[in-house]
Amino acid sequence: MNTKRTWNSYRIKRELSYISLYIPALLLFLLFVIWPLLQAIYFSLTDWDGISASYHFQGIKNYKTFFRDTYVLRSTMATIKYTITVTIMQNMAALMLALALNQKFRSRNILRTVFFMPSLFSSLVVGYIWSFMFSDPVMKAGKALGLGILGNNILGNEKWAIFAAAFVTVWRSAGWTMMIYLAGLQNVPQELCEAAAVDGAGYWKQLRHIMLPMLAPAFTINFILVFERCLKDFDSIFALTAGGPGDSTTTIALHIYRESFFYSRGSYGTTIGVMLFAVMVILTLIQLRFFQKGEAKLE
Repeated sequence: MNTKRTWNSYRIKRELSYISLYIPALLLFLLFVIWPLLQAIYFSLTDWDGISASYHFQGIKNYKTFFRDTYVLRSTMATIKYTITVTIMQNMAALMLALALNQKFRSRNILRTVFFMPSLFSSLVVGYIWSFMFSDPVMKAGKALGLGILGNNILGNEKWAIFAAAFVTVWRSAGWTMMIYLAGLQNVPQELCEAAAVDGAGYWKQLRHIMLPMLAPAFTINFILVFERCLKDFDSIFALTAGGPGDSTTTIALHIYRESFFYSRGSYGTTIGVMLFAVMVILTLIQLRFFQKGEAKLE
């Protein structure tokens, strides 16, 4: 009896010791995620201008304004174009780089470093650099090659500016996504590929039937992370175009910035932020469910 009681006491102490390890992380999560979120929801129900200490509660007025705001629709369309373009192109570029740099050749580690390095740079700095590149070197090269789109400053073209911004984001971040795919490729058992080669399967069949299915978790991680980052991307687009020309590159994040700091409507900017957060959670859960079903079919 005493032995059983001692064992139960030991188990309780062990479980409590495990739980205590989560407490610091939980406190930080509550302090820096949950509390700001609750504050944002509260301020979205007020008339706070974003600066003064005084404000008044006004209920769901800001949310009614949100659903009537035509600028929200425009910025949503720009965000959708940007997000879909970057998510697809970045994952395609990263996967191709990962497959190429997973081969055995002498300089592959150097090339991995070279392609990963842009992701270490500040997106704001990269945006300013590429704004100069598009306005001078790229434009001169476009004229020399007779390319009509690049012959003029593409950032001044309402139709193509958002895709130029997407290109810059892919250039900067593809190396980071590539590393996740490379990590997935390292976990592909070489025995399977060697056995397939013995059975007469070439590289493309091995890629289709062995490597890509085993990269399913990497696809899930990369698509969700890239998608979520694009929905709230601000600094690179701000540095490139500041939302112009017109409102063609004004994404949701830029719209929040303008409402909060240009027009001194902090509570309305917070309202848009809350709605963006809700949409991000819903879309992320849908994506996660979709990719998990895909992974389950491959098991």
